[in-house]
Amino acid sequence: MKEVFIRPVQIEDAQSLLSIYRPYVENTAVSFECQVPELQEFTERIKNITSRFPYLVLCKNDEVIGYAYASVFHARSAYDKSVELSIYIQKDFHGMGLGRLLYQALEKELSVRGFAVMYACIAASSRNPDKNLTDASIKFHEKMGFVNVGYFQNCAQKFGHWYNIVYMQKNLLSEYKDDESGINEVVDVYDNQKRITGKTILRSDFFENNGLLRLVIHVCIFNSQGQMLIQQRSSCKKTGADMWDFSASGQVLSGESSQNGASREVKEELGLNVQINQAPVFTKVFFNSYNDYFVIWKDFDISSIKLQKEEVQKVMWATRECVMELRKREKFLSYPESLINLVFDIGQYKD
Repeated sequence: MKEVFIRPVQIEDAQSLLSIYRPYVENTAVSFECQVPELQEFTERIKNITSRFPYLVLCKNDEVIGYAYASVFHARSAYDKSVELSIYIQKDFHGMGLGRLLYQALEKELSVRGFAVMYACIAASSRNPDKNLTDASIKFHEKMGFVNVGYFQNCAQKFGHWYNIVYMQKNLLSEYKDDESGINEVVDVYDNQKRITGKTILRSDFFENNGLLRLVIHVCIFNSQGQMLIQQRSSCKKTGADMWDFSASGQVLSGESSQNGASREVKEELGLNVQINQAPVFTKVFFNSYNDYFVIWKDFDISSIKLQKEEVQKVMWATRECVMELRKREKFLSYPESLINLVFDIGQYKD
């Protein structure tokens, strides 16, 4: 069986890599270059990239069949912890899981070097079908844990057609801390279309500013018996002390996606490493907040959970009837009954 392995790029690889890249330029809108670069220019690109970033080559025996690298996300120095990724695989080797291996190796190397955020700038078409572009790259990045964080319409032209750009992001850090305080307490302000306005505010000041909208997440974890994990909030909490709540809840911090905030809250409050990549199942607006609800399924022994005592004092698996009884006795946060029923209805149907 032929051996597949990954190694750092060498200058001598330039011709092979250019041969892999050529059909992406000539036949697809995956690359927005309209002319294939000359070998000398392509070689200089490799030299420039490898002076700062990892550049990996995928080989099958002695044949180079793919490559991936990180590059500058933005030239300003404040962006130095962020990178943009690129990956190209020889057409004959698509659909074999090799891109995943290459990206995993690249991600590991970026983590070791201390980078914080990875971005993928992906071409997208408003035409379906489009003979020069599919959505395979978007689906690939979703499987790799990237989330959609931006969309630019009709910003590039190739083959006589206009193309869009989708920006996808994956964080390499589990939490983000400011150098001075050690705690990032800033949240983004949203408009009435759930779009980030560019304004931020301290979490502690939010409720003193009526009319502002923030983003809050709720994670509802169900087991295979249809029970939901619920948590009893700490007696130290300023609001809802000693009350029972959904599995995990919290505010999304500035710069986080809803999914990243959900994953972080589950980790912080319950000590569970759960990567949440899917879109929220629904969003409700109340308490000056957009509330994104995520439903996930996971069987585990709750005795293994490491609670953050400042946030959570106890957890248990609960049926719909149990939660409704707690609510009736004013021991569960006063969500509408219809909302609780909706969450449980969704929780009974795992794909």
